[in-house]
Order: sequence, then structure tokens, then C-alpha cells
Amino acid sequence: MEAIEKIVEQLNQQADLEQRQLKEKETARIDQEFQAELTEIEAEHQKRLEKNLKNLENNYKQATNRQQVAQKQMILNQKQAILERVFAEAVTQMENWTLNEQQKFAHNALEKMQLQGELVFIPGEKSQAVFSEEWLNEQNRKLAYQLVMGNEPITGQAGFVLDKEGVQYNFLYQSLVREIQQRESYQTAQTLFE
Repeated sequence: MEAIEKIVEQLNQQADLEQRQLKEKETARIDQEFQAELTEIEAEHQKRLEKNLKNLENNYKQATNRQQVAQKQMILNQKQAILERVFAEAVTQMENWTLNEQQKFAHNALEKMQLQGELVFIPGEKSQAVFSEEWLNEQNRKLAYQLVMGNEPITGQAGFVLDKEGVQYNFLYQSLVREIQQRESYQTAQTLFE
């Protein structure tokens, strides 16, 4: 009987040992799997953090670029508005020239024209009183070509237009300033905004 008890005791000890070993083995496996999953989760979390950080950096750069572009556009619009005012003021100043200044400007312009024959002189509505028939006759005595007063002034304009059989030479102040604006706008901007 004692031998059976000893065998049972040995079997119980063997079973306890195997159970402890199995428990330790399972615990180690579970710990290993847990650590592997934890490492994977941490790596995934780190990737997400890096991706989010990169997205934030990109968004920041884009927002900064948009802000810089918007600021440059605003400055450009302001400069353009200033240029428009400068050129509009030039037209206003020309329109406000004295009678003698307008007549002298017109005479100098007409004198430089190398034309022949008869041309129609069409004044702008705002300059109609400046360019009289008497002034036109005086110009005809000095020029190599003849001017005839047009029937209808050009509405809302100052200066004049010469017309030779449909070919027009435009000396309206607004047109002259616009031509200078188109031709020299960049140079004018450089001068004004340096």
C-alpha cells in the first residue's frame, strides 16, 4: 500500500511539475504574444504619429504658402490700384491744362506728324472750347497739311483725333496715357515701388 501511495504521490508530483511547466510555458507564450502585439501596436501608433506630424507639417507649409501668395496678391492689387490712380491723375492733370498748354501740346503733336492732304480734326468734348476754328486756321498756316474741323466732338473725352479717310491718329489724353500705361507700366511700377 505504501508503494501505491508512493506512486500516487510521485504521479501527483509529476502532474504538479508538468502543470507548473505548462503554466510557465503558456504564461511565457502569452507574455511573448502580448509583447509582440504591444510592440506592433506601438510601432503602428508611432507610424500614425509620424504620418499625422507629416500631414501637419504639409498643412502648415500649404497654409503658409497660401498666406504668402494672398499677401503678395494683396500687395500687387494695392500697387495696381496706386498705378491706376497715378495714370488717372495724369489724365485729370492733362484735362486741367490751361488753354495755352493744351494748344501748345496739340501744336507740337501736329507739327511732328508727317502727313499730307486734308485731315479732319475732331476735338474731344472736354477740349471743344480749346480748339476753335481760329486756332485751326492758325495751325493750317504753319503745317504742311490742312485741317478741317469735324462735325461732332468725341463724347466725354479731352484732346483730339485726326482722321484721314478712316485712318485715325488718336491724341485723346485718356488714350495717350493708357498707351503709356500699357507700354511702360512695369518701369513705372519699378520706379514708384523701389
